[in-house]
Amino acid sequence: MGLSIVRERLCSEAHQTALRRFVCCDGGPEWAMDAQRYIRDINIRRHADDSEIMLLVVAGASEYTDRVLGFCEYGVAAETTDDEPGFYQISYIATALETRGKHMGDLLRAAVLDRLCDDAFRTGRTPFVVTQIDPRNKPSAALFRRFGFADEGEDPEDPGYGLFRFSCV
Repeated sequence: MGLSIVRERLCSEAHQTALRRFVCCDGGPEWAMDAQRYIRDINIRRHADDSEIMLLVVAGASEYTDRVLGFCEYGVAAETTDDEPGFYQISYIATALETRGKHMGDLLRAAVLDRLCDDAFRTGRTPFVVTQIDPRNKPSAALFRRFGFADEGEDPEDPGYGLFRFSCV
């Protein structure tokens, strides 16, 4: 069995099946289940917006026995214009319960930041990456801080969530 990172807008039917079985939460508070519900319900074959999906996949004996160990949705949130700086956004990131403590979140985050910073360099987009984090999600906040994201406090556009910002430069 091998480990691979799948980066694409539209993943395969086999990956869709693996996402339906994805487990990143084992209960707990209601807010903690939000990412798992979102990931299991997403239809990656009909994902209409411009966001991209990165999966960390362990290959099984056949394509339908692959397991998703990590999930990340990201993309351009606002284009850079002459009047406004644009930015990228990481919408969701989650790792499977079975991978806790193995730094899979670090691996996904590093791969996504490399991709976004490279895109900013190649396209001339503003090199800022933002994410929103529920303040009760301490592990996620710690993960983003480890990668140099600055805690900007409560998101003025979406009160109740913390806003974290990273600059590729």
